[in-house]
Amino acid sequence: MRDPHDVPGFLAPVRQALTTIILFGGAPRSFAILNGTLAMVVVFSGALLAGLILGVVGHVVGVFLARRDPQAMDILQRSMRIPPHLEV
Repeated sequence: MRDPHDVPGFLAPVRQALTTIILFGGAPRSFAILNGTLAMVVVFSGALLAGLILGVVGHVVGVFLARRDPQAMDILQRSMRIPPHLEV
């Protein structure tokens, strides 16, 4: 099923593992690590219940966003990095 306009020799198979987002418990890896670190800071500061609630709610939000759009965290990071005066 090749397109007749493809040039022979310029196609390469790409493994799915190279194109999918790395998930950590269903949430994007970077978000899960950040969420877990923040929850542990709260837990170790003495607010055990608040830290556990923060961790669980944060992880559920990360899983929800990852199911809707696997690249949602990358989009949020990019939108925070770009200054607002560059909006079109």
